[in-house]
Amino acid sequence: MNLTRTSALAAALALGLAAAAEAQDVVRLRNGSEVKAKVTAMTSQSVTYTEGAGKVSTAKKEDVSAVELGDKPPSMAKADAAMAASQYDKAINHYGPALEEIAGKKARDLHKQFVIFQWAQALALKGSPGEAIEKYRQLRNECGDCWLRADSFQRSLELAKAKGGDAYENILKEMKGEPEPVGSQAELELAKLKYTGGDFDAAKVSFDKVASNPASPFAGDAKLFSLRCIRGLKKNDELESTCKRILDEKTANSPALVQAAGAWMADILLKKNEKDKTKWRDILMVCVQAIALGPPAGKEEGEDYALALLTGAKCYVLMGNANEKAEAKDEYKQRATAYLTEIKRAYGKTSVGPLAEKELVALGAAEAPKDAPKAPNK
Repeated sequence: MNLTRTSALAAALALGLAAAAEAQDVVRLRNGSEVKAKVTAMTSQSVTYTEGAGKVSTAKKEDVSAVELGDKPPSMAKADAAMAASQYDKAINHYGPALEEIAGKKARDLHKQFVIFQWAQALALKGSPGEAIEKYRQLRNECGDCWLRADSFQRSLELAKAKGGDAYENILKEMKGEPEPVGSQAELELAKLKYTGGDFDAAKVSFDKVASNPASPFAGDAKLFSLRCIRGLKKNDELESTCKRILDEKTANSPALVQAAGAWMADILLKKNEKDKTKWRDILMVCVQAIALGPPAGKEEGEDYALALLTGAKCYVLMGNANEKAEAKDEYKQRATAYLTEIKRAYGKTSVGPLAEKELVALGAAEAPKDAPKAPNK
């Protein structure tokens, strides 16, 4: 009898220990390690937790990849299981009761932001983006400066961008007053809306504000778009001087910014010196250095790279036409054709694409489009 009772107590103790371990919080760090502890506070900037022997530690948001809280509200566990099975309506029905359990002190207040965040996720996956955006806004309104605040903005932006309308801009305006990096991200994206709308003057003011912010991780992007605004405003002297400064300080600037400056500088110089054969090789080298930075992924950057290829091809054509040796002429033509063909293959839909097509036709490396007007008889 005593043996049976002892076995039962041991089994109960083992189950209790297992449950306690399961309820433990986990802080996963970006360096690959994880800490099992008791999370005591979470803000948008940091998480504080207590380890064994009462050791209290605080980790910055940028150093943490994820936080998993144990002892979830019972209804939240049911909702998460439904989410895993893609049963979104069922999950939504459980998140409300989970909030009630938190309010009734059956779970810690720290869980509230996770419940609302997952609720918004379920609404988004269900195909209700408007409701999901409102649920993310509820999270920010009710949980204040919480751990998932910045994440709620990012998810809202993704949904609003796909949804269309004014929702995207409205969320950006809400983000402007947030700490870094959220605040300057909003400034950058709002400036891009002005840029896309053709208001280059107003956009440049906003881009310059972000570019001059040393705490912003978006300063490099802002510098690039500020340069594009100068080009859009057709301020050629300012564009040339700015490109020169960027190229002189290339180690302090992003590859995308250096590539754009190189492409545009070469374009300006060739237009100024198209008849001066002593300048062609130097202009070509500016192109080559821009091209050497490699093809970018973005559409805007693709225009810059394609322009560098186009200007380089023009330099090769000029150098070939001016050379008396047939072998040299052929070599320059081949190099020009290679550059132009790359534009046609990868960047044909950019504004540079049709210009490259014309150059290929002029070189005899491509046929003129069938709908192109025929040259008049001489």
